[in-house]
Amino acid sequence: MIPPAYRQIILEMANKDVSIREIGRILKISRNTVRNVIKKGEEPAPAKESKYLQHLPLIKELFRECRGNAVRIQEELLSRHGVTIPYQSLTWIILCKVKYYVKLNAEFL
Repeated sequence: MIPPAYRQIILEMANKDVSIREIGRILKISRNTVRNVIKKGEEPAPAKESKYLQHLPLIKELFRECRGNAVRIQEELLSRHGVTIPYQSLTWIILCKVKYYVKLNAEFL
């Protein structure tokens, strides 16, 4: 995924009639990436949200109780609440949502 800053730079350079090849060479990205950004314009494709985010409050609570142990969180979700979340999805939620939340609130384990 290309950073939003690069996307903006590519679009500005394309508006100034800089060639696709030159844009790619300057930014050290492929010409196909440059073409795709120009074709799609300003808005990047929306990120797909996980269907398991509805359980985020439970995961946050269990994150504190289980001291960040993802396997234990998964076990507790199943035993207490009957919720099954695949390990890979659970670790993604913990890394992207829960740890970010903990940092924002300055809470440490």
